[in-house]
Amino acid sequence: MGNNVDVDSTVSSHTRHMRRAVKEMCEEMEKLRTKATRDNNPKSHRLHESTVRSAWLASKQNQKDRGAALQSVRKRLRSGSACLPIDSVYMKEDDTSWTVVRDEAKGVETAEWKDVCAFKRQYCAGNVPCIIIDGLHSNFGDISAQWRSNIHHRQVDHKKYDNDGIERGSDDDTTKINTEWFRRFVGDDTLVPVRIDKLGVSNDDNSRQHGLDADGRAEECETKQMELTEWIRQCQIQSKPAEENSSSETQVEYLKDWHLVQHLFEKHRGHSHEPSPALPLYTTPTFFERDILNKFLEKYGEGADYKFVYWGPSGSQTRLHSDVLHSFSWSYNVVGKKKWIFHLPFEKGQDEMCFEVIQETGQTIFVPSGWKHEVVNLVETLSINHNWVTSANIDKMWDCLLTEMASIEEEVKEWESIPKDDYEVKENMLKGCVGFNVTMFTIMTLFEVIEMLLIICDEDNTHKQESRIWDCAYSVFRLEAILDDLMSESTTTLRLQAILGSQMYAHDVQYCANEAIECVSNIFIKSDLKTYYPKSI
Repeated sequence: MGNNVDVDSTVSSHTRHMRRAVKEMCEEMEKLRTKATRDNNPKSHRLHESTVRSAWLASKQNQKDRGAALQSVRKRLRSGSACLPIDSVYMKEDDTSWTVVRDEAKGVETAEWKDVCAFKRQYCAGNVPCIIIDGLHSNFGDISAQWRSNIHHRQVDHKKYDNDGIERGSDDDTTKINTEWFRRFVGDDTLVPVRIDKLGVSNDDNSRQHGLDADGRAEECETKQMELTEWIRQCQIQSKPAEENSSSETQVEYLKDWHLVQHLFEKHRGHSHEPSPALPLYTTPTFFERDILNKFLEKYGEGADYKFVYWGPSGSQTRLHSDVLHSFSWSYNVVGKKKWIFHLPFEKGQDEMCFEVIQETGQTIFVPSGWKHEVVNLVETLSINHNWVTSANIDKMWDCLLTEMASIEEEVKEWESIPKDDYEVKENMLKGCVGFNVTMFTIMTLFEVIEMLLIICDEDNTHKQESRIWDCAYSVFRLEAILDDLMSESTTTLRLQAILGSQMYAHDVQYCANEAIECVSNIFIKSDLKTYYPKSI
């Protein structure tokens, strides 16, 4: 297999990164091959027979489970109850167990506590939203304390609202953004990406359709680079009550998609004389793992990731959209208050339905794959946001790529200057449109299959929790199905060859994929459900 270090400086940076990924993937495949041929203890695998069988069944009825979860939300919404149609979730202090809050007034003392795996099954695999109303302190506690500043304001008899319903300048004990932290550790002259919305805020239902182009994609706002100190000033001006705001500007500005953590790592690498916060600023909750998207991008995506900080004044908003690559997303409110408007996925024969959720300081929203939504900051708000992909929504990401691939094929037909078999151009166009291409997706998916198989083949499985084994087995079955589709796609090999610039590297990927798929068949017997169990290796 072609595992030599790539030293060809004539190829693109993207090709070099992908070749490096293939090389390291082959090394992991060699580890799996060694484990899969070792004479392991049969008892260690048969102990988890029922767990693996359950995971296989769940992977096969994934679409059915998603449909049932969606119908549950639709039913709760139609009931006319004043309660939210989605679950409010409470996390324990250790952030490893959770429960659904049935009645906040009565508390959660008698509720059933569940583990992380159960959360993934219910919300990630079910693909429905939820709001975490308390918890995750071990993940965000430190940075929340640093980014918050409690200020006492003169008490008044009423809050001030503009006609659009946005609260501006309420007078009470309020948690504000500690701007001094950003000025000290980020720097006054640091440029930040500010989006400009020239349409302002409207409560007109028809305006919700705005923000999407003719193909249903989110329209891009104008973006400008602004020094941090100027952004802080502008944000404070725009958050003032209307009668106190003398600005004639009709546009609303919003600091979005800010790679703050990435910036801080780069800024303070080798610059020990500058003030630096403790890094990392926060940790991703285990409920939102395994994130195969950002893990792959951070290592092989030339520094890219989908980990952001959002900072917006009162009235700033993100218009109707669904998230990039049909990814999941989570959003933690460090400071402020947001209104989310979720639109239920379209179903033939069903009415269009939507509902609102208010997210307070310290609360976290889980946004499922493909759900269109819009968000309005009701006060000046600072949040941490991640987009991520797991085995639970890997099929959604593949659907997204297939849709974009079809659009590019139609576009290329109109350009006589591009040969129909120029897959390097098509892959680069795909990456330019959605930040990913088939080559990246294939290697990313295969890498995760191999890693999950390594965990399942581990001789120490007898000591692992059943939920951990279930999670790994479920991931293997979900990922294997997508990998099988990828290898069956007629253009996958041609795309791999075009980006990797070598038949040898493309062959390595195909070889690893076929061997991984065979390994799944060798480890698991799938003749029928009654005899389904891990095979002794």
